[in-house]
Amino acid sequence: MTSSTDQLQVPLSPAAAQLSAAVQARADRVTVSRATLVEAFREALPGAASGENARSTLATLLYEIGEHGIIDLPTSRTKWDAGRPALPEQVRIPTAPPAKSSTPRQHVSWRPELNWAYDTRLTASQTEDLLACNRWFRDTHNQPARRAPLPLRERSHEIFRYEKRLDTLITGALFAPGRLTLEQLSTYREPPPLAHRRLGDGDTMLVVENSDTYATLHNLLKAAPGPIGYIAFGSGRAFEASVENIAELPGIHRIVYYGDLDAEGIAIPARASINGVQHGLPPIEPATGLYRLLLAREPNAGDIIASDRAHSLSAWLPEELRDAAHVLLTKGQRIAQEATNRNELSLDPDWRW
Repeated sequence: MTSSTDQLQVPLSPAAAQLSAAVQARADRVTVSRATLVEAFREALPGAASGENARSTLATLLYEIGEHGIIDLPTSRTKWDAGRPALPEQVRIPTAPPAKSSTPRQHVSWRPELNWAYDTRLTASQTEDLLACNRWFRDTHNQPARRAPLPLRERSHEIFRYEKRLDTLITGALFAPGRLTLEQLSTYREPPPLAHRRLGDGDTMLVVENSDTYATLHNLLKAAPGPIGYIAFGSGRAFEASVENIAELPGIHRIVYYGDLDAEGIAIPARASINGVQHGLPPIEPATGLYRLLLAREPNAGDIIASDRAHSLSAWLPEELRDAAHVLLTKGQRIAQEATNRNELSLDPDWRW
C-alpha cells in the first residue's frame, strides 16, 4: 500500500500532467466549470477524449490531480453530475488566480519560442521561470550540440540549477497546449525501468504490483506459463510511467495486471492504462482469476472511500467483481495481494489463464 506521503512524492502520470497544465491555463478564476474541464481534456488529450472510455479517463485523471492538491474536488454529492462515473460540476483552484507580471511586458524581449508570453497573464514566479527558459533559448541558439536531447531532470538542472523544477512546471499553465513543450526544451520524461522476465512464447504480459507476489507468480508460472510470455514487477506507482517500456518488447498484444484491492492499488493500473494507450499499447486489463481469488480472502482495515469514487475505481475491474469491490472500498476495507500466498495459489488452479 502506498502511503499518502510517498504518493505526494511521485510525479503526476504523464496524461494527468498534460490535463493539469491545460486546466490551469484556463483558471482565470477560483472555480473551473465542468464544461471548461471537458474543453481542457479535449485539447490536452484529444485521443483519450474521443475514446469510448472518455468519461472514465477524465474522472481518473481529475482524481489524481486532486490527490496532488492541484485542484480541490467537491465534497458534496450535489456538486457532481449523475453520470457513471460521476464528474464534478466544478473544481476549485486552491491558489489565487494569476496576477499580471511584476516585470513589465515591454522590458522583456521574448525569444520566438515564447512569443505567446507577450499576450499571457503571468505571475512573478512564472515570469522568472520563463526568463530562465528565455536565456536558455538565447544561449543555445545555433548550437545543435547544446540542444541535443537530455532527460528531464538533467535539462532542468541546466536551465534552473534545480533538477526538479521542470517536474513542477510541466503540470502548470506554462506547459498548456500552445505554450512551452518538452520538445522545445529538447528534453523528455525518462520512464523508470520495468523489471521483467521472459516466461514463454505467449502474447500476454502479467504485471504484478508488489515484489513478493511477483516472485511467487514467477515461480509458479515458470513450468507452465500458458499465454503469459512475460511477467513484470510493477513497483507500485512507478508502473504508471514504466508501462511505456512495454512498447519496446516484441509480440505483446495483451497486458494484465494484479495488485492490491484498495483505492491506490486499483487506480495504478487505470492510470497506467491511459499512459500506455497513448504509446500504442493495448488497454491494461485486470487479472480476473487472481482478483476473484483475492476477494474471497479476509479483508483488513483501510481507508473509507466515498461511493462515487468507489464506483469510479471499481469500473476498471471486471463486471462480475465490481459490486464486491465497491462494498469493500466504501466499508473502509482493503485486501493486500499477498493474501493470495504461494501455498494457496499452488492448490487452486482457477486463477490461471
